[in-house]
Amino acid sequence: MNTTSIPMGSSDAVKSEPIYGIRILRDVKVPMRDGVRLSANIFLPETEGRFPVIFERMPYGDSGREPGEFYARRGYAFVIQDCRGRHDSEGEFYPFRDDTPDGLDSLDWICAQPWSNGRVGMFGASYLAGVQWAVAGERHPALQAIVPIVVPCDFWKSGYWRNGAFSLALNSLWTCLEIASRTSDLGMIPCYDLNKFFRHLPLRTLDSHAGRPCEFWQDFLKHSQYDDYWRRMNVIQGRFDQVAVPAYLMCGWYDYYPGEFFDAFLGMRTQARGKAREQSRIIMGPWSHLISLSPKLGEVDFGAHSHLNINSLALRWFDCLLKDMNTGILDEPPIAIFVMGINEWRHENEWPLARTRFTDYYLHSGGAAGCDPDDGYLSVEPPQDEPPDQYTYDPDDPVPTLGGNHSICWQDAFHVIQPGPFDQRSIEQRPDVLTYTTPPMEADTEVTGPIVLHLYAATDACDTDWTAKLVDVHPDGRAINLTEGNVRARFSKSVHEPPELLEPGKVYAYRIEIQPTSNVFLKGHRIRLEISSSNFPLWDRNPNTGHEQGQDAELRVARQTVFHSTEYPSRIVLPLIP
Repeated sequence: MNTTSIPMGSSDAVKSEPIYGIRILRDVKVPMRDGVRLSANIFLPETEGRFPVIFERMPYGDSGREPGEFYARRGYAFVIQDCRGRHDSEGEFYPFRDDTPDGLDSLDWICAQPWSNGRVGMFGASYLAGVQWAVAGERHPALQAIVPIVVPCDFWKSGYWRNGAFSLALNSLWTCLEIASRTSDLGMIPCYDLNKFFRHLPLRTLDSHAGRPCEFWQDFLKHSQYDDYWRRMNVIQGRFDQVAVPAYLMCGWYDYYPGEFFDAFLGMRTQARGKAREQSRIIMGPWSHLISLSPKLGEVDFGAHSHLNINSLALRWFDCLLKDMNTGILDEPPIAIFVMGINEWRHENEWPLARTRFTDYYLHSGGAAGCDPDDGYLSVEPPQDEPPDQYTYDPDDPVPTLGGNHSICWQDAFHVIQPGPFDQRSIEQRPDVLTYTTPPMEADTEVTGPIVLHLYAATDACDTDWTAKLVDVHPDGRAINLTEGNVRARFSKSVHEPPELLEPGKVYAYRIEIQPTSNVFLKGHRIRLEISSSNFPLWDRNPNTGHEQGQDAELRVARQTVFHSTEYPSRIVLPLIP
């Protein structure tokens, strides 16, 4: 097995060294244009001079000591600021509503400080990345480099809602149990029976049920389709042509947003202005939302070389763009990916890879793919006249989330839901999960890139969900999940268009985007596709009623039918790499 480490530049590359002492300025009040003052901690090299600045904005109240010391010792000023209405900052918090003007005002203030040389980079993950996108399109002259980590650019399609289904676990933990008050109350999570918490209906009252009435929780649910509310929330979607600052994007295959990150990368490389188009980079590792914390994720150890120091990676970027040092990062291809299965890093020049062979794998069965593990299979040969597969989806007994692609990062919640690769055999034993599997691979087979499932299906309900999961089946039987996708049926035409309820019994063609991945199915392994109608509590349960989303306490059982025939050739399109 190749255990190659990611290349870190040429032998003559240079980097900032930790040669400085540190002085810290705490709770410095930064005035905004409306008079509100935001609190910041500032880490400075203990020497006279003006320095490039690394700027973080967050709603979580972290003191910033670890990254602050890391950068200050290397000749940067480091500013970490509480977002409006959070912790020591004045005002009222509402996600992303004020982050564009507050970010711009803060950049102006930083440039006016005696320790600043007027060159600023922004850094951070999740919400800390969203605030970077909030100012990236404003072309502030001081902002010269950003490092957005694990955040969507379309908060409707892939953030708060996922292809029409509500991102229940993420939203409820983040909104109702952490961010609804001024301070972060992660310690509240053990107080709740999360299994009961996630099952509470109707969803619109979950915030009150948790004792945290929250305006934006109500707004998330009130706006259950794409509208002006989400257009305002999407601080960067559709605005890449306004961005002039290069971005170094970081994400993980098992996070909630790998597809979104490649969309952002392509937006930057095709639409951004000036050097931002040429210089933007992306790295994708075998990580979850808690990016590169350990070589092991879920039940898989990807090797010590998979674990990278994110601060060190970002330092190469900032040294290059803020200090004009030859770090070698701009000499490398713009894409770095970790290929699972063989567990090696690789650089690429484009996405999807130019050498990709998009290959149709058709679904087949004798009509028993939900009860006979040997009945459903995948083949490059189109189906003939085959009986469809049927199962019952009961939202009162949903398929439980077992690992996967998501942003749950609360350790106290991991007994209910945690990200990453896990053996799916217990899930596949359920009668409401259909499985379709190839014969053992005759040679190592690489799948790297975007994946689409074209599914022909019918239901006796007027709305329902369809879920899909790509699995690597090992010779010993372990079924390790790689990636997944979903669609809420009322949004089958487009998640950005008004929803339409179904005609019960009618066969519809669904296009289900499955998150991209990179994995080599080793010789003797098999490729498996799982199809069902729930993945709970990752996404909320579709009650199958067709009623307004988030308002329903009624649950209805649905009878589902999946077709694979000459007329309805259901298939998954896999990006094979020769």
